[in-house]
Amino acid sequence: SSLLPRCSVPILFVNGTNDVHYPLDSYLKTYYVVKSEKAMRIEVNMRHGHPPGGAPKEIGLFIDSKCMGGKPLPVIANPVVQDGRVTAGVDGEVLSTALHYTTDSGLRSQRKWQTLPLAVKGQEISGEAPPGEANTWCVTATDAREAMVSSIVIIKGM
Repeated sequence: SSLLPRCSVPILFVNGTNDVHYPLDSYLKTYYVVKSEKAMRIEVNMRHGHPPGGAPKEIGLFIDSKCMGGKPLPVIANPVVQDGRVTAGVDGEVLSTALHYTTDSGLRSQRKWQTLPLAVKGQEISGEAPPGEANTWCVTATDAREAMVSSIVIIKGM
C-alpha cells in the first residue's frame, strides 16, 4: 500500500475469480492504488499458485508490447449497464467476448460463476446485463492470439 501508488511501470494484473489467498475485493483495492498504466486478466476459477499464475500467455504478450513493440493486448473500457444491457468500448481486434458474474454470497473462493456470451461489433461489446442479484461481475475479451483480458471487476457496494 505504500509502494504501489508510486509505481511508474505498466502492470498486468492476473488473478482468478475464486482465489482463496487474494480475493477479488482485496485485489481490486491493490489495482486501484496503482496510478501507472495497467491492465487486468481475471479468469473464472483460475487456480492459485506460481505455476497457474505464471502460465497465462498474456503475461509475455503484455511485456513484449511494452518492451519490444509487440502487438498490445485489447483494452476494455469500464462497462456500463443501462436498460438491461451491458456495453463497453474495446480497443483492439477482438474475436469473442463474455460476461462473467456471480449471485452467490459467502466466501469469494467458494462462489459459483456464470458466463454469458456477449457480442462485439467494431469497437463495442454489448449484450444482456448481469441479473440484478449479481453482486460481482466483469467482461472479458479474447483476441486472435487467444489472449484474454478483463474489464475492471464490478463489486456491488465497493
